Amino acid sequence: MKELFKKIIFLCVAVAFSTQAWAGLICVRLIKERPFKCTAKPRLQFLTSATAFTPVNKAWYNGESDLEIFFEVETKVEPFVPAKLEIYAPGVRIVRAIIGRTDVDFKKNGDTYSLQMVNDTTDGRHVTSTYQNPKGGAKISFYHNWRYRVSGKYLDIAYPEKALAASANYAMACQEMLRIMGGMNGENQKFVGEFFLINCESSAPRAHHDFPPHWHLQHWEHDYDQNNQKIHRKKQYIIPHYYLDSAGQIGSNKQGITQNYVKQKLEKSVFNPGDTCTWKDTGGNLIFHQVIKDGGLELIKPDGEKWSLRPDKEKGGNEAVWIYKLEQPIARVTVNDDGAKGLTTIQVVYYENNRPGTQWSDKIQYDPFTGNR
Repeated sequence: MKELFKKIIFLCVAVAFSTQAWAGLICVRLIKERPFKCTAKPRLQFLTSATAFTPVNKAWYNGESDLEIFFEVETKVEPFVPAKLEIYAPGVRIVRAIIGRTDVDFKKNGDTYSLQMVNDTTDGRHVTSTYQNPKGGAKISFYHNWRYRVSGKYLDIAYPEKALAASANYAMACQEMLRIMGGMNGENQKFVGEFFLINCESSAPRAHHDFPPHWHLQHWEHDYDQNNQKIHRKKQYIIPHYYLDSAGQIGSNKQGITQNYVKQKLEKSVFNPGDTCTWKDTGGNLIFHQVIKDGGLELIKPDGEKWSLRPDKEKGGNEAVWIYKLEQPIARVTVNDDGAKGLTTIQVVYYENNRPGTQWSDKIQYDPFTGNR
């Protein structure tokens, strides 16, 4: 009898551990027809399997923007439980319900909306597109900002529309500059690693405080396991933050270096205009020197050749960012992102002898609330 009892206890414990083997955050959202706030604070409650889910009670994980009501809940139960829940959202009309980035059916009963959970742990509030220039070069992660989705620390300031627009312009212009510089994207490259570019996020997804406005040119150096499979960014990644003012000019760079997933202590991590910041791979090979200059960013190649990104002289970096080789204009780059339409347009005009020449354009069409394409 005792042996039987022990076996039962063992099986119960094993089942308990097997159903608690993972933890996942799930974003639950209701999308409003118009940009209005609820007349009372929205509330979420589970109608079934309530013990399988726990609301994440942290700042900016739950809340309301002009067009969204959002909640983050955590589950540790496996297999996933398709629980039913309801959200109290008075004074607004709801037109969509989204779990992660998956649209789900919902039912309205007065000011309450009921829906069923699905197993989608993607960060639905993180509306982004990974973009590859058809001409080649480094990839860009475009964060799609929209004033009606603003959250986090951006709620405390006037919406920085120009700085956020400049953020996208700089990211795209830098990608194009690295592509045409030569020796920076694999071919004839004298250093190990690759570049990845990112603009700035203003909706604080899962409390990601991407504040104040900036953009990133990151350098990633991967490692490989015994099966020659890439271990993403393990050896080193360099992450700068090129902070932008309201005129779309770069004012400073706060930079970090992480090796083997451990942030390194640096002698200098903040670079102001005129300071030289040197990038090297883990083998000591020089990638380039960089200097914030005249509101833009100058890159000096290992051979001493100077290239730069400069905000438009007349209208600022929010209007356009120019690529220069020495003092010769090479291209003018403009990115326009329409959050309401879910449309990002890119235009690059090349210059020869200070006169516009050939040009190309591209676009990204995306769902304004999920980023799905």
